[in-house]
Amino acid sequence: MQKIAHILYKRPFLSLFLFLVIAYLPVFLPFFHLKNDLISQNLPTRYVISESLYSGYFPWWNPYINFGIPQYGDMNNGFWNPVMWLIAKTFGYNIWTITYEEMLYILLGGWGIYKVTRELGIQKGIAIISAISYMSCGYISGHLQYLCWITGTAFFPYVLLYFLKINKKPVFKNFILGALTVFLFVASTHPGLIIGAAYFFLFALVTISIFRKNYTRSLYPPKFLLVNGAFLMLGIVFSIGVLISDLDVLRHISRGIKVNLKESLLAPTTFQSYLSILFPVAVNKSSLFDTDVSMRNVFVGIAGLSGFIFFVRFANRKVLTAAMTFLLFFILLSAGGIFKTFFYYTFPLVGYVRLNGEFTYFVLVILLLTGAYGLQKFLANVDVDLLKKLRRFFLGVCLIAMLAAVLVILFSHSSIIYSSGLPGKDFKLAAKNILDRLHFFDLLLISGSIQLITFLIIGKNFSPTKTAFAVTFNLVLNTWLVLPFADLGMKSKQQIHREMAQFPRGLFTQELQSLSKTKFLDSTLKNEFLLLGSYSKKIGYPHEEQYPIELKTTRNFFDDSNLHHFITSQSFIFLSTDTTTGAQTSFDSSILEIKEMGAGYLRLTADNSEYRFITFLQTDYPYWQTFINGRSIEHYRSFKTFMSVPIEKGKQEIEFLFKPSPIKKAIFINVAIILIGILSLLHPQLRNRSLFD
Repeated sequence: MQKIAHILYKRPFLSLFLFLVIAYLPVFLPFFHLKNDLISQNLPTRYVISESLYSGYFPWWNPYINFGIPQYGDMNNGFWNPVMWLIAKTFGYNIWTITYEEMLYILLGGWGIYKVTRELGIQKGIAIISAISYMSCGYISGHLQYLCWITGTAFFPYVLLYFLKINKKPVFKNFILGALTVFLFVASTHPGLIIGAAYFFLFALVTISIFRKNYTRSLYPPKFLLVNGAFLMLGIVFSIGVLISDLDVLRHISRGIKVNLKESLLAPTTFQSYLSILFPVAVNKSSLFDTDVSMRNVFVGIAGLSGFIFFVRFANRKVLTAAMTFLLFFILLSAGGIFKTFFYYTFPLVGYVRLNGEFTYFVLVILLLTGAYGLQKFLANVDVDLLKKLRRFFLGVCLIAMLAAVLVILFSHSSIIYSSGLPGKDFKLAAKNILDRLHFFDLLLISGSIQLITFLIIGKNFSPTKTAFAVTFNLVLNTWLVLPFADLGMKSKQQIHREMAQFPRGLFTQELQSLSKTKFLDSTLKNEFLLLGSYSKKIGYPHEEQYPIELKTTRNFFDDSNLHHFITSQSFIFLSTDTTTGAQTSFDSSILEIKEMGAGYLRLTADNSEYRFITFLQTDYPYWQTFINGRSIEHYRSFKTFMSVPIEKGKQEIEFLFKPSPIKKAIFINVAIILIGILSLLHPQLRNRSLFD
């Protein structure tokens, strides 16, 4: 065991990779697939992107979600994330590739935390433990269904890393690489994490300034404000295309404004959820926690929690006060209730975030970093008595929790042991039935037992190898048990892929028939896949699809039941005598012939004899262009949200083209800036040149 430990210690990245495979083994297995937002929101949009690229169309526009959205401004899915583009252009998206993509982000995040702790002067062993604790922390394991948050946990540590590097050594190389990490973070993650990160770094700047004469001297360079101002501006410049894309869309979507207070209080991490800091399994059930199950877990591992206690014990009082203020801010911000109400009215941008538990990420980052510092301080001032007292304390808490659970089970009959009926012969169904029947006190008993056994294995002598093994095994076991099993589908990955990929590869010409009769994926898959139009790769799914990015005019259309009924009786392209409900229409294939159809593009011929207008059921947006017989012609908004063009009699060739030229220019500039920045690093004198001497 010591030889293996030595090999892993010498190769920390290998350690993190092996830990990832073991801790998330259930996710890698072919028997299950991840569910909910990952497969109902993240995968379908990525799937359309990869199918568009496969067919030779750049996916500026997604034609399938609620009659089309400008996909480049999809902040829910990280449209400009380079990892996503690499996968979309090569392997293409399916249930396997998005699963491996998510696992890659967890590995990247762990390595980022390892590098951050090493930059802070933490010794290698503690840095490795901190990294694997981060990879299996409650925020990540509980949010596997929210890919746009997992991407944030992958790239935020690198922004923090270069924030430290720049303040230690403000050389050209650090600024360029730091700005690149800002781009990766902004381009890939949910806006809520970006807002949280802004407050995180604001606190960090204040803390460094306060302690600049002693504790943070190495992080306080001359021209401190200028250095950090330059980092901020360069990060914005490196992300300029992404920011312009987002701002362009914000004006037109239904969620582009501050949410109302009621929405702003959704899904907090309640105070009682902090039971999970020691008993993570217990919070998977019970209405006691009064929030979504994904928001309840703040587990940072035994080492992380012990390190935080050591930090409280050994840190200077002023440092402790600053850290606790920092920590308390994010605890209250993520707790909802009166605290979020206060922040909603007083702090900029906070009111735009709907799910308060999103901010809990920064609580865990602070706990892990202070925990790493606490462990380092403890090892520098080993106090065996303190360690024994801490072990006895944890053993006592575990025993009390287990005793309470047993007493409640015995006297209230709130337990799986009182359930009747067999769980079932099929292993997966049996496992699901058992998990569904477990009560809160069953889970508390299980969680307490795991923690108790871990502390007993560690023993009184605290052998470093045995302790590291016990802590790691505890992380693995708790990760297995807190994975969102309710969100792990009972179907295999192969089965879910067959259901998802029923239609031919790539984009194809859609049949001319009414939307109500158009063949989409089987409606029995609606609850699982949600965005059936995207998986079917067909325009005009007749029901409103629940997706965060929806244009305001589309919402107005769905709110008009008479208009909705009229439109679902049409094909995705149709001729009409007028642009009012009740007008005479036609989508006869002998009159309309589709020549080419793709993402944001349609070319067809119409042999018109009696109709005045042709309507394309795509949401009107500023960058749509229309042509008849090669001549540009103005279109106008019809039926509240769609595009109609006047058409003359005779045979006409009509084109609809989505061409967001300003966004293209912004992205070309963004790419050029990044390439120039990267290429400039090849110049050795420029690379190591200090910018503020």
